[in-house]
Amino acid sequence: MQLPRPLLWCCTLLAVSFRWGEAAKYIIGKTANSGAFEVHFDDDKRTLDLANDCHPGKACPPVIIMSGRQVGTIDVNNCQEGVMYTFVNKGDIDAGVVVQHEGGLYGSKGIAQFGVGTCFCYKEGTLMCG
Repeated sequence: MQLPRPLLWCCTLLAVSFRWGEAAKYIIGKTANSGAFEVHFDDDKRTLDLANDCHPGKACPPVIIMSGRQVGTIDVNNCQEGVMYTFVNKGDIDAGVVVQHEGGLYGSKGIAQFGVGTCFCYKEGTLMCG
C-alpha cells in the first residue's frame, strides 16, 4: 500500500519537527570533543581567547563554562563567524561577570553567578552581546 503524496509529506514534516524540538546536548569537559568546554579563571585572568583558551589547536566550542574566581569584565576575542556562543558562569564568587567583545564596542552581557548569557559572532570576529 502506498500513501498518498500529501499524507506522506505531512508525516515526514511531523517526524522532522519532533527532532527539531529536542534540546542540544553536549559533552562537558576539557577534551577535544567537548561541546561545552570548561575554562578556569584565576584572580588575574581577564580575557578569553576563543581560538586558543580551550583545547590546544582547536577553537572553543559554542558553550563555554567559566569556572574559578572570575569577577568584573571579561574581554572576549577571536570568535568564529556565525557562531552563537553561550557563556555559563559557574564561578566561585557571587558578584557575577560581564562578557564583551574586547573593549566593549559591540555591547556587553551581564551574567550572574550560575547564570547564562549568549553572544553572536558576526563578520570579522565581531562578538555582539546585549
